[in-house]
Amino acid sequence: MHFLGEQQWIYIAIAFFGIIGYIAWMRWRDRKWIEARFGSRPTLAMSFGVNFFGNASEPGKPRRSSGFLLLFSDALFYRSRVKKIELEIPGARIARIYHDRVHKGVDLRQSLIKIDFLNDAGQQDTAAFKVPYPPQWMQAIENALLKKE
Repeated sequence: MHFLGEQQWIYIAIAFFGIIGYIAWMRWRDRKWIEARFGSRPTLAMSFGVNFFGNASEPGKPRRSSGFLLLFSDALFYRSRVKKIELEIPGARIARIYHDRVHKGVDLRQSLIKIDFLNDAGQQDTAAFKVPYPPQWMQAIENALLKKE
């Protein structure tokens, strides 16, 4: 027991690998959910650790939720991990995609991908996401969903 008292690095290593294991388990669980929901539907891009700040049409200040973002050949899909918020934006309804730092009049002090689209009510709306590698995501969305006819 005296040995463990002098070896603090063991506690740090256990905590580190515990966090890595938790992240791996969460991603495995998310992938399992994606497979059950979408089956063999081809996914063009996928990112975990995406933050969604809500739609501009929603009342109040921007709210943040963390989850994953999927890009399909015909739609963009987001699902939060804890709040179970889901947003599917069909590609045909997307008007434009651009970079900004402000959402709903609030400077969020981070790089955001904003998507202007028509919501289910047929009204102009804007969704804001913080994604890893924003330029690559913007290019992928433009290539897949904003094809010029």
